[in-house]
Amino acid sequence: MHRRTFLQAGLAPAFSPSGDRILTVRGAIRPDELGVCLPHEHLFSNFGLEPADPPVYDAPRLLREVLRYVNSVKYLGVGAIVDCTTQYFGRAPELLRRISEGTGVHVLTNTGYYGAASGRYVPGHVHEESAGRIAARWVQEFHGGVGATGIRPGFIKLGVDAGLLKDVDEKLIRAAAIAHRQTGLVIAVHTGDNAEAARRQMAILREEGVAGEAWIWVHANNCGDGGALREAARAGAWLSFDGIAPETLERHLALVQMMKSERRLGQVLLSHDGNSFRANGTRPLKPYTALFTHFLPLLEKSGFTRREVQRLTVENPARAFTVRARVTGI
Repeated sequence: MHRRTFLQAGLAPAFSPSGDRILTVRGAIRPDELGVCLPHEHLFSNFGLEPADPPVYDAPRLLREVLRYVNSVKYLGVGAIVDCTTQYFGRAPELLRRISEGTGVHVLTNTGYYGAASGRYVPGHVHEESAGRIAARWVQEFHGGVGATGIRPGFIKLGVDAGLLKDVDEKLIRAAAIAHRQTGLVIAVHTGDNAEAARRQMAILREEGVAGEAWIWVHANNCGDGGALREAARAGAWLSFDGIAPETLERHLALVQMMKSERRLGQVLLSHDGNSFRANGTRPLKPYTALFTHFLPLLEKSGFTRREVQRLTVENPARAFTVRARVTGI
């Protein structure tokens, strides 16, 4: 069977509880409208350059190149892309909206701050403000949109470095928990191969009355501690295996098979961490097509069913990014 046909066969909408919604740059949609979703990509970014908000882009070139590329992944079956470029390293919701309008692909943007990269992209006010005040900034974007754009974020994005969480990281995680309780936006945290930081993040969320299913372990594919991955999954977390590339296929297959053996396939997110316009176009494209050209055929060959592929590529992202407060009983 043709790879694109295999992906799309049987991917009819399977669910949409009344009132559920996902916030895209073109407005709210039902979960069953999302389609095949890449839950961790960058349509563009200025990561590696100096922090800036608003960012400066060569907009005509950006739009020309990114529109072409997004249309190519749309042809492979993509219905939605979650853009993880945060404020201060290139978030530009109006450009995302133009790309979404030009391609018909749903796009989500975010609120939050990226605390990795040695805190380079953390604004100065974070060090002075309380977690509650920081959360209020993000909640304001949720209700009123980013700046004057009217575009509302569809999730909270953070990042932490290797090693133990710094005080500022703990403050940002706590702010995200507060904002989650008030907005229902899922919290995606660049964590990578840092099991102790993952455990500490989940402990902070529990202290704030937020359930594990409100948290996405971003770059969990980089973690070599299988026990920590299983522990997070059993606590309800989403595991984002988002480094898919031709050279990582066996590693990603092993991770997905592990989650299946744990009966946790419903908590897996698959993506590439790609970027179609890096550092204002000064760095080469980082593609986000290998899921379709390489990994899904490998899943098929390894015995995964179309129903399981639908869960991984359609249902899981829709559930993860549905706006819903996921709280505990404290």
